[in-house]
Amino acid sequence: MADGSAPEPVLPFSCPHVLGEPEAFPALRSRPAPVRLPTSTGDTAWLVSTYEGVRAMCGDPRLGRTHPDPAHAPRLWDAALMEPVDGHADEPDDHRRWRHTLARHFGSRHTARLRPAVEERFASLAAPLLRAGPPLDVHADLARPLAAAVICELLGLPEELRPALLDWSDTVRTYGQAAEAAERRARLLDAVRAALDEGRGRPADGTVLTALAHAEPGPRELRADEHADALLDVFLAGFDTVASRMVYGTCHLLAHPGQWRALGRDPALVPGAVEEILRLAVPGGSWIPRYARADIPLPDAPIRAGDLIVLSFQSANRDAAVLADPARFDIRRDPNPHLAFGHGTFYCLGAALTRLELSVFLTGLARFPGLRPAGPLPTLPDLDTGRVTGGLGRLPVTWETGTG
Repeated sequence: MADGSAPEPVLPFSCPHVLGEPEAFPALRSRPAPVRLPTSTGDTAWLVSTYEGVRAMCGDPRLGRTHPDPAHAPRLWDAALMEPVDGHADEPDDHRRWRHTLARHFGSRHTARLRPAVEERFASLAAPLLRAGPPLDVHADLARPLAAAVICELLGLPEELRPALLDWSDTVRTYGQAAEAAERRARLLDAVRAALDEGRGRPADGTVLTALAHAEPGPRELRADEHADALLDVFLAGFDTVASRMVYGTCHLLAHPGQWRALGRDPALVPGAVEEILRLAVPGGSWIPRYARADIPLPDAPIRAGDLIVLSFQSANRDAAVLADPARFDIRRDPNPHLAFGHGTFYCLGAALTRLELSVFLTGLARFPGLRPAGPLPTLPDLDTGRVTGGLGRLPVTWETGTG
């Protein structure tokens, strides 16, 4: 209890509405130092909720994903997503090798060349929906299949694995399914290893899988026995969060019809809309659990090595100390120094790809003239409370027919 009378809120916080933030955040942002709070597993964690705090911690080498004793590490939630892992002593070197091996496939110039293929994929999804007429579910009919196709095709994961990959991704994010998620990952690892073996027998085709299959071993590269894990990790990071942003972003835009209409009239507003969606349309709070690799001094009590530290990007991106009128959704916001992709050491590898996908998605939505919610928006969103990343289970929309 912070003041001796009221219990501290339990991490991760629930959000009362898709367009808002958890009620505890404004008061917590007024406390500049990390705050120690209980977690849903009965452990404790240091919550970092201010913009400057999250930015500083993202680049702090004293934080990492590993723990010296993963089986007894404090946990944020009872789910497999971002759980503590082994490799504590080697983590810095392993992370450098991981980024060095994969970064070349996700750079801005390489990603820009994917735009025609992503646009074609969106068009192939939209065409039958337009012919069939309204309504449609933005989540199931557009966002989820688009995000899955883009990341699987870039990685080169076999199409026949896609259903199993999607099921595994859902299980990883579901409370109480950690054991099932581990079993599914083990089966997928075997399948991806087989695909890598097959890839060594044919020419490289521009996918990450065949690039890894033909890679020469080196001290700065991932080893061959690490390639399958890397492909699954990138899929996990590059699918669900992108699909969720598409749906949440649509929800925010439709809640601000003037901005949605302006976006439809002026494609030059798309980049700004993408950045505002990245800042504000955050499913599930965007909790990032990390572990202290060393003691970190604080004014009142130090963070000890092995302690759980939780970074909240949702809260940081609503910090009035940095962003003007931060609760307002504004596709013309400038500047917009959000932390959606983190900062420093753990800056998101797929930032350029995510921006591309959101850009194509928003531009493609304009093909549905007069797009609007298929019901009153405040009561429509189907919040998925069974998953640690939250998200909307569905977002039904309708549009004007015979006009486009």
